[in-house]
Amino acid sequence: MLYSGLFLTFASGFVFVHCFSLRFTLAEKTGLAFPLGMALECFLMLFLDQAGIPLTPVPLLTVQTLLLAGLCAFVYFYRTNALKSLWASVSRPSLKGINLVWLLFILATAYMEYMNLSKCLYFPPSDGDSLAGFETIGYILAQEHTLKGLSIFDASYMPGIHGPASYITYAPFVQLSYAYVYALGAETSKVIPGLMYLFFLLAFYGATSRVAGRTGAAVATFFMLLTPEMLGFSSLSMTNNMHAVFASLSVIYLSLWFTKREKKDLLLCGVLLGGNILCRTEGIVFIGSVLLLLFIDAFRSKQYKGFLQASLFALVPLLVWTLYTKLNGLYAESIAITHLFWDAEKAGIITSYMWMLYNNTLYYGWSFVVFLIAFLANLWFLIRRRDSLGLLLAIGLSSLFYILILYQIDYKWDTIDNVLSYSAKRFMFCFIPMLWYFSVTNHAVKSLFLKLERFLAHTSLRDAK
Repeated sequence: MLYSGLFLTFASGFVFVHCFSLRFTLAEKTGLAFPLGMALECFLMLFLDQAGIPLTPVPLLTVQTLLLAGLCAFVYFYRTNALKSLWASVSRPSLKGINLVWLLFILATAYMEYMNLSKCLYFPPSDGDSLAGFETIGYILAQEHTLKGLSIFDASYMPGIHGPASYITYAPFVQLSYAYVYALGAETSKVIPGLMYLFFLLAFYGATSRVAGRTGAAVATFFMLLTPEMLGFSSLSMTNNMHAVFASLSVIYLSLWFTKREKKDLLLCGVLLGGNILCRTEGIVFIGSVLLLLFIDAFRSKQYKGFLQASLFALVPLLVWTLYTKLNGLYAESIAITHLFWDAEKAGIITSYMWMLYNNTLYYGWSFVVFLIAFLANLWFLIRRRDSLGLLLAIGLSSLFYILILYQIDYKWDTIDNVLSYSAKRFMFCFIPMLWYFSVTNHAVKSLFLKLERFLAHTSLRDAK
């Protein structure tokens, strides 16, 4: 049953991408398939649970099968030549842009990810945060077949369950995805973080290759994979890397929308924003920054349809989860300070910690350093052509909104130093793929990679003759 469930998850996500367009690259379609398929399944699990249907294998596989059938019907009737297009992309993959440099980076990436995936699947969940929250909730949920009526959510059994920052209010993606595989017979939940990161690398490569070419995308994917702290956490059961999948890709597809103005990218951006908020509540910062930029763009062009559609995809999961928690009494003591105030000491602490994170090569390797070099190299094109302006604004606004959230939090459950040292450190994973995407897709660097590809292609052709 486990393999059947994972296949249905992948197939649902794969067909779901085709609902927006047939013209995504095969790498994008494949890479996005598992994260989006899992997000759809978790979203439907909330409705099953609210309707009183137990989250057991039969209902889970049935609703996934019905979802897949509905998506296939939509693609068949509303996407002309869908099967022909799919067969062409699979049977005749484009070899343009393949060269020795590309091959070396792809092989290195594949080997590194093979070792990382093996480590992830071999070791059972062990990190404290997962065992205290995500992993435990997912396991118990699979035994009790419900989230809203979970025994550990009973205040008489767990007196502190409604305390500040309680896991009762955690966004549901990770817990539900773990419950999904446990219910289908998995011995551990590690297949979820393992596959999420594996498919994410492929999706990142596919999206980046549309702008920087295959060689630039291969280089960016390899060095993003080598980000020390992010790579380490990719084999753990925590939620941060999985959140980074949705958050970073949503901003990347926003950038693709601003660059190419293809509606498929705008809609996919909205869907990924919805997955982002299902994964972590802090994902609201990406929804706020992206929708603000899209609204400004829509206001200037007087075309609001695309903005409204993307907003719908982004906000519906948030509204559904909020309504679900209200209906089922899943609440915790608020940690938000809802009025404006000024605390110079608190602001200073947050500023110093964030600056430390931006400069920390031990955590993030050369991600921020390379980003800064690429930014300076592209400064002329940014000023004259507004090159990559939307991407830079999204990164900047998301960072600013996150700092404001940190400032408006009342740290009742832990010290501000601990939160900034550990939680904020992991939240920064969301920005690492964006930084590497910018570093190879800005005009100055992109031009170099495209020239390199043409040179290598010409050299190969000359040697062949």
